[in-house]
Amino acid sequence: MESRLNNLDIYVRPAVRELVPYETKYLPECIKLDANENPFPWPAKMREALLSEKFAFNRYPDGMGQELKTHIAQYTSTAPESVMIGNGSDELIQMILLTFGGADKSLIIHPPTFGMYQIYARLTETAVVPVPLLNGLDLDAEQMLKAAEAPGAQVIIVCNPNNPTGSLFPREDILRLVKESGKIVVVDEAYAEFSEQTLIPEIENYPNLVIMRTFSKAFGMAGLRLGYLLGQPKTIALIEKVRPPFNVNLFSQRAGILALDYLREYKLQIQLIKEETKKLYEALDQLTGLTVYPTQANFILFKPADPDRWATDLLKRGFLIRNMGSLPILGKCLRISAGLPEENERFIRVIREINEGLK
Repeated sequence: MESRLNNLDIYVRPAVRELVPYETKYLPECIKLDANENPFPWPAKMREALLSEKFAFNRYPDGMGQELKTHIAQYTSTAPESVMIGNGSDELIQMILLTFGGADKSLIIHPPTFGMYQIYARLTETAVVPVPLLNGLDLDAEQMLKAAEAPGAQVIIVCNPNNPTGSLFPREDILRLVKESGKIVVVDEAYAEFSEQTLIPEIENYPNLVIMRTFSKAFGMAGLRLGYLLGQPKTIALIEKVRPPFNVNLFSQRAGILALDYLREYKLQIQLIKEETKKLYEALDQLTGLTVYPTQANFILFKPADPDRWATDLLKRGFLIRNMGSLPILGKCLRISAGLPEENERFIRVIREINEGLK
């Protein structure tokens, strides 16, 4: 018995045993440009309003999140019945695959893309069918439709704009998948506030279209883990069956409600982030020996000659960025998100120094 307990690996499900954990670095002493966050603080009046409220933390929150769903419905021009809230996008991905995936079913994705799609597919015993982006950047709708012809194909996830490339895919390509695949098509619009492009108005036309959104990026709530799904009421009702009770805490619900009351302030932040992202893009693009990929999000993917050395040199100088490793077709790349203006100015000075030192 003791020898068996010393080898707990034998009790672990095969799908879990093969997983590589999603790793993040926590280095509070560094300037964080690695996680595609909104670097600005919450609007001051919103923060004051939230912290002045008396929360009954000894009570469960509204399990359905009705008030928050009403606010989200107003923001997205949908109905509350078309909204489901989740504990961040990660939980939403899991619930989609718990509903529509499983053994003998498959998920179609377009690498390079967000890594959690694949992780939750494996946890739900859903096979993953990768259809790489054309040139590492563009959606291959033709091949995705061919993959959707397989008997077990159930779900297609399109990340738009795409993480980590920043690519914005043509809406007609995504709608073609929705119309012709006959599968559940999930469009992850985590960065839609930056691209100002959305397929939300198409929901009423297609019961198989589900759109995923988050408060973590544009609304600066990465630390609270708040996301939501949009779809036709009957589609959302199916996914609601697997949603854990009270999955979104009281504080996060209230913060989401207040954030949508301060849209004007957040829109100003979003505009500043877009301007800062453009400034970073232009600075990188001026350096020799780098490939910088166009972006419609709040982050930039770029490819130096020696990405690992760049990541190490930047960390030594106090900047935490995302080393993406080797991406399909594109190869080894780095990703940065826009920081505060003064942080970005310092970053630009540093990358010029690093690039000059490598000549």
